[in-house]
Amino acid sequence: MTARQSANRIFRNAGALMSGKALGGVLSLAYLAIAARSLGPTEMGFLVLAHAYAMVVAGVARFQSWQAVIRFGAPMVQTRDARGFKSLIRYSVRLDILSAVFSIGVALLFVGPVARSMDWPAQAMPWVYAYCATVPFLVAATPTGVLRLFDRFKMLGWQLSIMPVTRFFGAIALFIFDGGLSGFLFVWILSAVLDGASLWILGWRELDKRGLLPSLRRDPALRPDREWLPFMIKTTLSCTVDLARTNLPVLIVGAVLGSAASGFLQLAVNASNLIAHPASMLYQATFPELSRISAAGKDARMRKVALRSALTGILVAAPIVLLFALLREPLARILGGPEFAPAASLIALMALAQMVRVGSVVLEAAVVSAGGAGFALFGQSLSAFLSLAALTLALPAFGVNAAPIAVIGGWALLAAMYVAGLCLRAPARA
Repeated sequence: MTARQSANRIFRNAGALMSGKALGGVLSLAYLAIAARSLGPTEMGFLVLAHAYAMVVAGVARFQSWQAVIRFGAPMVQTRDARGFKSLIRYSVRLDILSAVFSIGVALLFVGPVARSMDWPAQAMPWVYAYCATVPFLVAATPTGVLRLFDRFKMLGWQLSIMPVTRFFGAIALFIFDGGLSGFLFVWILSAVLDGASLWILGWRELDKRGLLPSLRRDPALRPDREWLPFMIKTTLSCTVDLARTNLPVLIVGAVLGSAASGFLQLAVNASNLIAHPASMLYQATFPELSRISAAGKDARMRKVALRSALTGILVAAPIVLLFALLREPLARILGGPEFAPAASLIALMALAQMVRVGSVVLEAAVVSAGGAGFALFGQSLSAFLSLAALTLALPAFGVNAAPIAVIGGWALLAAMYVAGLCLRAPARA
């Protein structure tokens, strides 16, 4: 398969994922607009802060076992090593279970101090505590890796619509019956549970169909490889940093400028998700393909495919960014109402940030596929630290607009580091 064919396959799989994510992106704008009009900037800020808190905790606790399933499972599938693959799945599932237990403890331990520091309303706190129990459903890593490894991208695409569809119809019902903040928190909780449970069901069915379902009981014949845990630790830390970069700005803005400002930023983030979602889908489709190429010993072609895919993704995103910049104020008013007009500049800037991110996520897939998980971790950590530090220092002087500007700088730095890392590696295997 040529580099062009591999790149085409990546975009075909990413397109399959987008079949459900596109629907989700449209519905997310709709349910966000309904929530904004139902709750107003302040309570809307409480809602997005509660969700951001759950996502940060899930990111900290979640082992990125899905990447290990693909990285180490791809050569096992090629060589029909069913015994080794079952061992890998059993190992990754156990890590997912440990992550789920740990995540609930972390979420419950810190929710009180976080709520007090951000003045969350007392009447919403029982639902916020309940939200902590949904964190394990955000940690469904192994089934995600299984479905991506076996090219079940169409199935994953439709699965991705479960959360936004639940929130959309729930938001409509709450708007009609005046459900208030507690009602919206309940719907957000329900959507997270349904999303995670469906992933486990689909992943388990795929393994069972292929005769690759392992026993989770102790089996001395299924021994873990010594390379698995170090790889998972590096990719987990890298993705934790990436998630912090994505969700901490909302929390930092809320702590420094108040919940209304965080509501403005979240509106811009959701609007820019029309670009962010394709970026995530591109990474999820790129990593399995590049892992297969690398497993076949074609490092030079793998880098060529990655660079081609990154450039194509940026070129596709550019016209959308321009459209967001031109229509920023009407978008802010349509999505949130007149009270959200100050989010107009944030919408344009966050769209630009997502375009830079498109190139970065594809290049990261190439770095990790080539065995550079440690380098990816270093790049993520350095760029995220500088980005969040710049944000914290700039907020008092420049207001909420400092958030997307800091995000843009962080993504640009990370992309430059990845390009340098790929170009400096000798193309030993063509």
